[in-house]
Amino acid sequence: MLGTTIDDEYEIKSLLGRGAFGTVYQARQLSLHRDVALKMLNTEVTGDKDLERFLGEARLLAALNHPNVVQIHWLGKYEAKPYLVMELLVGRTLKQILETPPLPSVRRTVEIMVQVARGLHSIHALGVIHRDLSTKNIIVGGDIVKVFDLGLAKDLRQMSYGNQEQYVVGTVGYIAPEQIESRKVSVAADVFAFGVVLYEMLGGVNPFHAEHYMSVLYNVVHRDPEPLENRSPGLPPQLLRLVHQCLQKDPEQRPRDLQSVEKILNEVLITADLDTSKLDRLETLPPGRSSRTSRNPYLNRVMIRKRSDFFGRGQEVKRIYARLNATPPGSVSVVGDRKIGKSSLLNYVYMRPNRQEFLDEPEHMIMVFMDLQQEKDLTMERFVGALLSMASLELHGRVDLSDCRHDLDGIRAMVERLDAAGMRLAILLDEFERITGNANFGLEFFSFLRFLANHYNVAYLTSSARDLQALCHNKQISDSPFFNIFSTMRLSVFRPEEALELIRVPSQNVGRPLAPFAEPILGMAGLFPFFLQMACCHTLESMEEHGTEAPDFSDIGRRFSQEARFHYRHMWEGFDDDERSLFRRVAGKKSIPDALKHVLEELSNRHYISTENEPRLFASTFEEFVKSESPEKKGFLARWFRSG
Repeated sequence: MLGTTIDDEYEIKSLLGRGAFGTVYQARQLSLHRDVALKMLNTEVTGDKDLERFLGEARLLAALNHPNVVQIHWLGKYEAKPYLVMELLVGRTLKQILETPPLPSVRRTVEIMVQVARGLHSIHALGVIHRDLSTKNIIVGGDIVKVFDLGLAKDLRQMSYGNQEQYVVGTVGYIAPEQIESRKVSVAADVFAFGVVLYEMLGGVNPFHAEHYMSVLYNVVHRDPEPLENRSPGLPPQLLRLVHQCLQKDPEQRPRDLQSVEKILNEVLITADLDTSKLDRLETLPPGRSSRTSRNPYLNRVMIRKRSDFFGRGQEVKRIYARLNATPPGSVSVVGDRKIGKSSLLNYVYMRPNRQEFLDEPEHMIMVFMDLQQEKDLTMERFVGALLSMASLELHGRVDLSDCRHDLDGIRAMVERLDAAGMRLAILLDEFERITGNANFGLEFFSFLRFLANHYNVAYLTSSARDLQALCHNKQISDSPFFNIFSTMRLSVFRPEEALELIRVPSQNVGRPLAPFAEPILGMAGLFPFFLQMACCHTLESMEEHGTEAPDFSDIGRRFSQEARFHYRHMWEGFDDDERSLFRRVAGKKSIPDALKHVLEELSNRHYISTENEPRLFASTFEEFVKSESPEKKGFLARWFRSG
C-alpha cells in the first residue's frame, strides 16, 4: 500500500498500526495539503450486519466536531474495502503513559478522565456506543484528550478470532459483563469500561487482571476487584465511590450516563484535596510489566502467554493432542511439582494456532480453559456459569447456550446441543485440586463428569501438584471411578536438547547469544525450566550492566541464589523428613542407608537427584541451599511457615 494514492486524493506515506479489524496508515490529503490517518477496514473478520451498522455510525460521527473525539473526515471504498479518513492524532495513549512510571498525579488523572467522559457523552448523544473503550484508544496530546477507534463492534464472537495475547491487556480487560454474556449492550457498557480505565489510572493495574484471558473474562463477570483504596490509600471518598459504581456487574446499578460521571469528576477537582491524595498513592507497575530492560526475554515468571515464548514439551504436546483426536477423546491429568510449567502447557494446548496445527478437525473441537488458581470457595453455580459463558465465547454464536441453567442439567443441555451439532468438548482445568478438594463439589458432580465423558465426545485436561485421588476432600470421592477416565502425564524437567534450545534461541534473538555459556548456566539451574529461565535472565542482565561479552558467573551465581532461595525454601517445606535427610546426605557426600534407597529412587525419578556415577543434587545452587539448612533450622522454619 505504501506509495499508493487512493481515489486520487490520499497518498499512503507510512504504516501506523495493524489490527484484526483494519490497518491504519499515515496519508497525505493532496487537495488540502495535510496529513491524515487512513484506516482500511478488514471485511474478512466482520459480518455484513456489523459492518453496515459500523458505517452507519461512522456517518453520524463524521458530522460530530468535538474536541475530545477524533474527527472523521471522509468515508470511502477502495478495491471493495471500506476506509475511513480521520484526523492524525499526535500524543501518547493512556496505555503508553501507564507503561512508563511514574503514573500521572491524581489531579492529572481526573482532568484527563473529565475529557474522556465529555467525549463519550457526545457520541452517546448521537445514539452511538463506543463498545471498545480501553487505555489503547484514549490519546493525550498536551492539554487535549481524545477518544478514538470508535465503534467497530468487537463483540465476543469477533474477539475470539483475534490475537488472544493482545486482548489480555486490551479489549477483554475492559468489556462489561453483559457483553461477555451476550446481553443487550447500552451506554452502561461504556460506563463500565470508563470505570476500568479510571481504576487502572488510579491504581496502576487493571482491576480484573489475570494470567489467562479466559480468567480475565471470568473475573469481569464473577469477581469484585480489589478495593481501590487498598492500592491507592488516601483517595477522596467520592472518587472511590464513583469507581465502585461504574464497575457494578448490574448495568442498572451504574451511573446513568457519562454526563453525570463528568459532573462528579468536576466536583472532585473543585472540592477534594488531590495534592494530598497524590502523596499516599502507590506507584506500581501492572503485572507482566517490568522496569528492567525490555530486551531481556527471560523476565517472565508466570504462565507463558505467547506462543513464541514457549519452549520444549514437544512430546507432551503431541501426546495430549493424540488423546484429544481419539474417538471418544481421551482425558489427561498433568501432574507435576510447583513451577514445572503445568499451567503454561495447558495454555499452549489451548492456543488457537496450535489447535489448527494439531487437531484433526479443529473447527469441531470446542475448548474451554478455566484457571482455578485463585478459587478457594468456588460454588457449583459459579463454576457452571463460568463454563457456559466461556463455551459461548468459543462457539462464536454457532450454538445458543443462553437458556442453559447454571446447574448440572444446564451442562448436560449444553453438551447435548454440541453433540447434535457434531462438536466435541475439551474442558481444561488448571489446578484441578481446587475442585477435588472443595466440599461444594460432591460425589454427584464427579459421577456426572464421568457420565459425560462416557456418553459424549467430552474430555478433560487437568493440572495438579499430585495425583488427583490424593487431593480429594473425602475418601468417597477419591475412590470414585471418575479418576479411571484419565491417563496421567507426569511433567518433569526439560530434556537436555530442550534446555539448550531455551538457552540459545531467545538470547540469540536479542543479539546476546548465551549458547557458549550453556554449561555454567545448566550447572546453576539444572534442567528445571523455571530455574533455567531465571539463570538466563541474570546472565543477560549482568552482561548488559557490565558491558561485557564474558559473563562473571560468580556475580551471576549470587544474583541467581538471591532470587532462587525463596523458591528453594518453598520446595524444601514441601519435602518430608526422609527426603530432606536424603538431600543432606547427598549434599554432604555421605553414604545412603538402605532405608532411604526408595527415597533416592523417587527423587531421582523427579529429577531432583542425578544418580549417574554418584548421587548429586540437580543444581549447584540447590546444593548450597541444602547445606545451609541444618535440621534445627528446618524445624524452626517448618513451624514458622505453618503458623504463617
